[in-house]
Amino acid sequence: MEFSGWDAATICAKAATYAATLGAAGAIFFLAYSRDLLHEPLRLRIRRLVGILLMVSAFASCAKILLSAGSMSGDLAGMFDRDSARMILGAGEGRATAMRVAGLALAALAIPSNPRFRVLALLGAATASISFAGVGHIRALPSLAPSLLLSVHLLCAAFWLGALAPLLIATRDGNHSQIASIASRFGKLAVGVVVLLVAAGIGVLWILIGDAAKFWSSDYGRMVAIKLFGVAALLSIAAMNKLYLTPKLLKGDSKALIQFRRSVQTEMIIGALILLITATFTTITGPPR
Repeated sequence: MEFSGWDAATICAKAATYAATLGAAGAIFFLAYSRDLLHEPLRLRIRRLVGILLMVSAFASCAKILLSAGSMSGDLAGMFDRDSARMILGAGEGRATAMRVAGLALAALAIPSNPRFRVLALLGAATASISFAGVGHIRALPSLAPSLLLSVHLLCAAFWLGALAPLLIATRDGNHSQIASIASRFGKLAVGVVVLLVAAGIGVLWILIGDAAKFWSSDYGRMVAIKLFGVAALLSIAAMNKLYLTPKLLKGDSKALIQFRRSVQTEMIIGALILLITATFTTITGPPR
């Protein structure tokens, strides 16, 4: 498996696009289902986070296209080559990026506190999240089912991973009872979301595998296995939060708050690694055929 400096730069830009887009979408979802539990200063901090993530997503999306064009020629001038850019955009990246930018523009309506924009902001967050289903190996398949499954998977990932930063902000700025209520509500909603995320992920993987022996012995399969290990670690931490730490938070245990904050930080690190791994195997390799 060859790996160049251009590949590394493209992977970083793609991972940043994943993280910022799903993070912004998840934070908007978080504001929607936790609004009555958040005091105004906390809502303001989360809205500011959304604004920052939206800008990072837009910038990283553009950088990814330029870096992909540069990797085709191997020099800086190639980043601005019209033919290379036209080829990349025509391969689905243009449609996906346009969809993402349109979604981000609608999602920006979540930054003001006006409730009239809430539905449009949620629609924009969902649109931006599923834009990633329009590119890559899934798009090349003849059936629409894999893209639909991947869209569900992405929405669930946004809900879960995108809630981590707002949860961390809440553990630092909220009072104990408020944090316990937020964690409890998130945990209840996350059960169904995680089931959908895993089911949709298994469905996509089942479609991609084909020859199991060839798949798991390939670079692509090995990197998927690493991603699955990371997801399993996340699920374990999430289960600990719901079954052990959240009940202790609801009982007013002060030590549980520190443990919960650390577990959220750990989830954020693992989540970032999962996105980096995903960006890597979707950039430099593909499923064996």
